[in-house]
Amino acid sequence: MKFGDSDVMLLSDGSFTLDPGAAFGIVPHQFWSKRFTTTEAGRVTLALRIPYISGNGFSALIDTGIGAVPDEKYRKIFEIKKHEDLIGQISNFGNAGDIDLIIHSHLHFDHFGHTLERIDGHWAFPKARIVAQKSEFNASRRTNEFTRNNYGKIDLNLLSRVRKIKLVGTTRLKHGLTAIHTGGHTVGHQAIIYNNGGKEFIYFGDLVPTSFHLRLPYVTAIDTFPLSTVEMKRKLISRAIRNHSVCIFNHDTEMPAAILTGTLEDPKAEAVEL
Repeated sequence: MKFGDSDVMLLSDGSFTLDPGAAFGIVPHQFWSKRFTTTEAGRVTLALRIPYISGNGFSALIDTGIGAVPDEKYRKIFEIKKHEDLIGQISNFGNAGDIDLIIHSHLHFDHFGHTLERIDGHWAFPKARIVAQKSEFNASRRTNEFTRNNYGKIDLNLLSRVRKIKLVGTTRLKHGLTAIHTGGHTVGHQAIIYNNGGKEFIYFGDLVPTSFHLRLPYVTAIDTFPLSTVEMKRKLISRAIRNHSVCIFNHDTEMPAAILTGTLEDPKAEAVEL
């Protein structure tokens, strides 16, 4: 899709599964089961969508999916399917080595997978600067009993060697590109807004991982600060309805992008192609 002089594409890194209790928190089975079916293991399948921006003087990825997962036990638990892979898709229309920014909503394992990847001994994204909130970088290094499994095994040695931009609060990054510090899902979670040529998209990250989660109380059980999630959803969904923004739901298998109408209490999502 064209956003002014930029192209915005929605890439994929395959899919994985999550326990419904983690994905839907307090939402009763009778509600989420109308939309989601479970695998034989009783888990729900989630997509791994990655927006790619090219033009207006820069190129950027927003998150990097789950990455290459060599651990067979890990692949089995999360039922990871690589029918599509981020690096392979980028090579179809460009070069990963030319990407300027990798902007992370947060650093959980399913959003950070390809960021530190090395191919034939070289960085997959040698030019890219890694962007996240300073508080999120800190949280990934200082995990606790609640957060440890969500961040996975980030190689702190490799992380120390890449070029990083550590944000403190909401920050304008490039022409029309803004990171909105939200907290909620993690201490340093951020949403990404891009506005160019009279069009706007909002990448909610895991505040609204699927269109099903648009209702304010529908919050994942993984959220560290759920009340902050609800408050920021209120602000961002209201903005999306008011501005006719293209909304991106990074884990939605059926509706990866949509324009919202209706009200905050009863938002309606109309699918669009990216």
